[in-house]
Order: sequence, then C-alpha cells, then structure tokens
Amino acid sequence: MPGPIESLLGERERFRPASPESWQAVEDWLGRELPDDYKELVDGFGDGVLFEHLFVPHPQGDDPLLTFMRELRRDLHAAFQDVPDIAAPVVAAWDSVVPWAYHGWNGDVCLLVPGVAGERWQVAVAFRQCPAFLLVDGGVTEFLRRLLREKSFPRGWPPREPRWESMPDSPLV
Repeated sequence: MPGPIESLLGERERFRPASPESWQAVEDWLGRELPDDYKELVDGFGDGVLFEHLFVPHPQGDDPLLTFMRELRRDLHAAFQDVPDIAAPVVAAWDSVVPWAYHGWNGDVCLLVPGVAGERWQVAVAFRQCPAFLLVDGGVTEFLRRLLREKSFPRGWPPREPRWESMPDSPLV
C-alpha cells in the first residue's frame, strides 16, 4: 500500500532508500526522530528535484543530507538573526528547525519545524529575497498536497509540474 507521499507524487522506478545507519546519523545530530512522511519523501524522491526547482537531498546523495542540513541551518541563522517578524512556532523551535529542501529559483529554504510538547511537525518556507516565513500546518504531506492539488505555491515560486528529476551524477540512481 503506497504511503501518503507516494500517493501524491507517484512511484519512482529506480531509487535507493537511505540505510538505517544514515537516517540514524541525521536523527542523532537533530536529537529527535524525523516525521515518517518526510522520510518517505526522501527515500523515494530524494537526491532529486521536484517542480523543476525544489532540491530534496538524500542522506547518501551527492550533497549528503546531514551536510546539507548543517550548512543550511547555519546559513539560515546568520541570514535571519535580525529579522523581527518570525512566526512564533519557528521562533520557539529556532535552534531545532530542520532544513529539508532548497528552492533553486530564488534560494528559499524549506524547514521542518518540530512541534512543542508533542504537537505535529509543521513546514515553514524561509523566503530569502524578502525575509519572511510561510508556515504550513500538516507537515510535508500537506505542503506537497497544497502544491499539487491546490496549485498554491509559495510567493515567488514559479508554478511548475511536479516532474521529478534525479540530480546529475547522483550515486543513487
């Protein structure tokens, strides 16, 4: 039975799920488990590009997920340290936000925002050109559902078909 992400994006014929050790290294660095729908996305579509611009790294990809997360979190903290208008859930989890995708059109970063006291994860988009955040309740599945079914793209993102492309020279495909 397909999971929620596969139901939205369809199956890929050739992909290699991340090893349990790779996921464990990421989750050890984060200090928590990642949401299942996010891991399903990465295992099925990671080290690839969705919608022509949304890069989703894989733990064992050309730009390994853990390196990606560390670098983007550091850069995000530096770029947004003086931005006064950040959504309260993002502020509450500022040191724990998880960069999970990068939009190559304009440099926006997609974040997983861990819930406080057992609440669900949310997705936030950090807009780089005009510093602000879009907060989407419901996690990765809901975020992708909005893109696919509602054609509701974050500001500045060109609407594109959900076509998946492997990263050039990816060791996974």
